[in-house]
Amino acid sequence: MKFTRKEFLKASSLIAGGMILPGSNNFGKIFQQSIGNFKNLRNNLGIYTERGGTIGWYVSDDAVVVVDSQYPDTAKNMLTGLQKKTSRKIDLLFNTHHHVDHTSGNIYLKDFSERIIAQENCKALQEKSYGNDPAKPQAYPTATFKKEWTQEIGKETVSAKFFGAAHTGGDSVVHFQKANVAHVGDLVFNRTYPFIDSNGGGSVANWPVVLERVIDYYPKDTTFIFGHGASDDLVTGSLTDVIAMKDYISALVEFVSNEIKNGKTKEQIASANEIPGFGGLKERWAGARKMNLEKTFDELNSKQSKSN
Repeated sequence: MKFTRKEFLKASSLIAGGMILPGSNNFGKIFQQSIGNFKNLRNNLGIYTERGGTIGWYVSDDAVVVVDSQYPDTAKNMLTGLQKKTSRKIDLLFNTHHHVDHTSGNIYLKDFSERIIAQENCKALQEKSYGNDPAKPQAYPTATFKKEWTQEIGKETVSAKFFGAAHTGGDSVVHFQKANVAHVGDLVFNRTYPFIDSNGGGSVANWPVVLERVIDYYPKDTTFIFGHGASDDLVTGSLTDVIAMKDYISALVEFVSNEIKNGKTKEQIASANEIPGFGGLKERWAGARKMNLEKTFDELNSKQSKSN
């Protein structure tokens, strides 16, 4: 499904300004996925897709862990399905980052969860973006970490790790160590143009660095869960997909940097039909490629101006 340019500009301006409301479906519609779909991966662990970022779940007799929460209505749908698998409360609910399509379901899940956990920047960005307006209820993390969180729970060991600013300033990767499944949130938009949140502490230039750290850190046979993909079957994948994402961001930065050196204007750069070597990426929303080019120009140009 594609947005018109008018719809995209409206949605992206709201996102960039941190003003998408918890009840708004704009961002979720951009990344629409199949309705109410549970998929098992391995070892009592799987994913749930509906509207917004992919939810990861782990269910056993002695532990329940959920990663990300989408929206209140879809979180309710997910929990209804989860309760068919277990009568336990959610022991740990992780947020991979602060965006509304990954966290606004917290408000529904909080009464069914023992703890909500996120990297400390993620919580700060949630509070900054959504405030404490009673008309826009949010449920923020009840526990945070700076660099890493590790906990043995049931028969699993779950860790969450912060590798640096990339998609936002508070992205973390949640790893189920025994199952060897890692949820990377929006660090990977698999085979589709990503959303770049410079207002939320993100960094295009540092994104490949972060992904290189992820690639080096986790076992080579890790199964990865991605926040978004070009299609429903691409929200999970392997190390190859993480490498492809790193290569795309690196190519984007290199292309824009070279164009700036060649004296091209922002408008000229943004009008490029493709980033060299990545013409096959899918535009899930109108203007995605242009936005990638513009955001990268703004960041690189700002750094260049500060160094002069």
